[in-house]
Amino acid sequence: MLIRVAVITPEDFAPLITECAEEFTNILYTTYYYGNPMECDQLMEQIQDCDVLLFAGPLPYYFAMRTSGQRKLPAVYIPSDEYTLTLNLGHILLNREEGLKSLSVDIPKLAYLQQAVEEWQLDASGWCVRDYSQIIDGVGTNFDPEALIHFHRENVESGRANLVLTSVDYVHTQLRDAGIPCVNLIVPKKSIREALVKAAHFGQLMISENAQIAVGLAAINPVDGDLGTSTKPDAGIMLQQMLLELGKETDASIQQLGLDQFIIYGTRGSIEQMTGDFTHMPAMGNMEQLFNVTISMGFGFGMTAKEAEANARIGLFHARKQPESSSAFLVTNEKEVIGPLDVNPRAFHLKSDNRDILHVAEQTGLSVATITKLTSFINLRRDNRFTATDLAEYLQFSRRSAERMLKKLMDKGFVETVGEEQPYQQGRPRAVYRINF
Repeated sequence: MLIRVAVITPEDFAPLITECAEEFTNILYTTYYYGNPMECDQLMEQIQDCDVLLFAGPLPYYFAMRTSGQRKLPAVYIPSDEYTLTLNLGHILLNREEGLKSLSVDIPKLAYLQQAVEEWQLDASGWCVRDYSQIIDGVGTNFDPEALIHFHRENVESGRANLVLTSVDYVHTQLRDAGIPCVNLIVPKKSIREALVKAAHFGQLMISENAQIAVGLAAINPVDGDLGTSTKPDAGIMLQQMLLELGKETDASIQQLGLDQFIIYGTRGSIEQMTGDFTHMPAMGNMEQLFNVTISMGFGFGMTAKEAEANARIGLFHARKQPESSSAFLVTNEKEVIGPLDVNPRAFHLKSDNRDILHVAEQTGLSVATITKLTSFINLRRDNRFTATDLAEYLQFSRRSAERMLKKLMDKGFVETVGEEQPYQQGRPRAVYRINF
């Protein structure tokens, strides 16, 4: 099985990755170069026809994830970890006359350097160190390449350091050109090979997933009352023509189940292509305006056609719960519901083996699906404080329904009020809640 890998790297680091990649006969790689890692989100727009992304380090991975995350592509990066730092400290000790007494260092995570220093049993009390841990842990110091350049330059010019060790290619280039004694982090071949093995493994999983059986269901819904006898056949004919064209483009089979419902047979890869990696429902032209209808679509994946069709019916059920507009939902073989399919689709699980979620569901009488929606809501916000209105908008509930849900959770101690907000000068203030599970 040939795995197509897109390698995102600085140009001067590419030969080392190429040398290691040539050892793997099952990898076909294409290289994309960047100068500043903060520009990698733009570079992602150029990448086509690949199974997995391989980044030269955690920085390009971090800045590209906004785009690659939407495309649902698996991605790995070559780490700048304690093993890498241990190798680099040894290299400086043996090859640089400045030695290790006065270093100015930038690293993704401080703990990596602490472990390397412990391995070498070094005295690092005179070192100037700055990390950018947010890219690894999601919290901590932000990454600012210009601030790092200023940090290192000031340390060397003031005499606090006589050598810079940087983990950022862009910073190394700028300091080197300015005549600052600087060493770029050496990446061991072992780390590159391990990242390539991981990329190949993820690529194989991706290809296997894309071959998974997929079923789609499309149905016509009247907007106002029943469709007229002449309108319904016309809408059905037009929908069938659109689906047949879509089937030709994605190698999927289309069959008519009734006057207003169709079934689509394909693979996971064909549905991903049809929905733009789950970012939009297939285009239905101007059927809504022509026939005063909406289109509901449900897609399902499974190990068998029966399982995929059952999941598609669940997706169609959720799509039909939004009668005011056309929508599509997708249900995976792991019972994850994704939708409505748009630029920012929501996701929740219909089942869970998470004991905390099961405990909350059992204590409150709420469904597992509802509790997983709630946890997805908090994870998406990265802020465990919200109002009933915030929750209602996310869940597409009425505010009253969201308040009833919150009351059940509060009665069992899973939610508490932590304050109030008053977005308008008049009217009652809104309670601000926090989840405790």
